[in-house]
Amino acid sequence: MWKRTFICAFIAQILSILGFSFALPFLPFFISELGIKDISSQTYWAGIILSASGFTFTIFSPVWGHLADKYGRKAMVVRSMFGGTLILFLMSIVKNVKQLLICRLLQGALTGTIVASVTLVASVVPIEKSGFTLGMMQAAVSIGNSIGPFIGGFFADRFGYRNTFRIGGLLTFLGGLLVFFFARENITKKETNKETMSFKDILKIKGLWIAIIIMFAVRFSNTIINPSFPLVIKEIIASSQRLNTITGIIIGIAAMIEGISAALIGNIGDKKGYFTITINCFIFAALSSLGHFFSYSILVLLFFRILYVASVAGLIPSANSIIKKIIEENIIGKAYGIVTSISMLGFAFGPLIGGYTGKILGIRTPFLITAITQSTVSIFLIIYLKKLKIKI
Repeated sequence: MWKRTFICAFIAQILSILGFSFALPFLPFFISELGIKDISSQTYWAGIILSASGFTFTIFSPVWGHLADKYGRKAMVVRSMFGGTLILFLMSIVKNVKQLLICRLLQGALTGTIVASVTLVASVVPIEKSGFTLGMMQAAVSIGNSIGPFIGGFFADRFGYRNTFRIGGLLTFLGGLLVFFFARENITKKETNKETMSFKDILKIKGLWIAIIIMFAVRFSNTIINPSFPLVIKEIIASSQRLNTITGIIIGIAAMIEGISAALIGNIGDKKGYFTITINCFIFAALSSLGHFFSYSILVLLFFRILYVASVAGLIPSANSIIKKIIEENIIGKAYGIVTSISMLGFAFGPLIGGYTGKILGIRTPFLITAITQSTVSIFLIIYLKKLKIKI
């Protein structure tokens, strides 16, 4: 049963991420179409728009996590994918940046396909398979992110951003249908009526805050560069011709590598230990983040982008596996909801800080902040684990 559900969730995850990544990477360019022409203002507004969903996601994630434990994780996957379909359609008809901002706020409240799918898979797979399956779920995200920008950039250049949003919504809808009709989960009456821990008690579980810190750092580091990264590409190539296609190719190639890396690192983590993998991934991510700052050719930028995504690919599967290992089955949805809620503050503040610092200090500054953040977390983990006398 768990294999069937895992496969359905894996394919549906690809479709949903494919749908979102069809157009979302090009939001800084879409903002220009909505009337914001100055590049520094585009960076600033891109930061606000990209961060908006993180704030509402932070609020609603524990609610959806609690409902997942009560009514089923499958229902939450379907809800998030159908909600994503609605949001992408609304984005295709916005007239100004304020309406786009409202759509992003609604996206954070209604969607969350990644967390919902991971929670479903984590609840049905055996513990000895958690590293591999959760790594594959991260790989599904990477596959969607690799194909989406590549094809989406092609469509955006030829048919416009709005039609690209609509196609993305259709793909997300198909993912929701797949889970609705074919995924299965075992939730007995005894399990749903079993007394669960409070949010406060869950936060006291030993090791949970490590997973929260890892996820926060990843989401902050990944998103702080989002407002600037497409604009750095634009700065390097100097020409607007086929800009979306080139940007999509770069993001797509990197995401493809990320998918392969996530599956490999997740499997290694099952054998070598999640903490060892996590620390090494943070160190390499910090070095590659620094490399972005000094990249002034497309090939050099692509090289460091590939190194970066290959490094961070192992971080979220490791954190998810840590949660799976320490959390009881009947509260796993609530636990993932809490961890996601707190860590999504990184997703919320990352683009906001990235857009602001990009406007004030230059569009490459967020890459330096990313390198510093990842270096700090790796040092913290080494000190913390040595203090607890946990072998690295």
